[in-house]
Amino acid sequence: MGVANPVPCPEGLKQAAHFLQEHQDEGAFILGREMPGGWTLTIEFESWIGFDDDVLRTLAADGRTAISAYRDPDTKTATIAHDGAILGCLELSGGYFGGPSGSVDTTHPVVGSLTAAGFDASDDCEPTGEADTEEPEGCLILAVRVLTGVTLTAADFEDPWTGGLSRTAF
Repeated sequence: MGVANPVPCPEGLKQAAHFLQEHQDEGAFILGREMPGGWTLTIEFESWIGFDDDVLRTLAADGRTAISAYRDPDTKTATIAHDGAILGCLELSGGYFGGPSGSVDTTHPVVGSLTAAGFDASDDCEPTGEADTEEPEGCLILAVRVLTGVTLTAADFEDPWTGGLSRTAF
């Protein structure tokens, strides 16, 4: 994600706020750590790099899957990419899936795995099963588990991390 010189960040998330204050306007601060099964969990601060279509396509090249989640007080969404293509966005507050141009290719195996878990890819926006939750965090954890086999827990966000400033911030 463009980190020029990644370094160990033993204080990880605790250090992020302090780092951001010292390095305002120098770039995005990104932390990353390896997950079981060859996946990488990254957290970015003060940027939109992970939502850039070109970045997601690159991360999802060669049959890989990339998930970029965003949360602010009004928006809770995750963009899903697979094999170099953007498949669409999960609305995490509602448990439904929308395609990049409003429609979803429900025949795509990745989309099929999400709909099998209850994410609704129709115009009805009515999730079922496991995806029928009002908790955005629960929908994100479910989507990550369905797509990667990794069940995120609080321990996954504990220190240490590796990170640094990204060369490009959006």
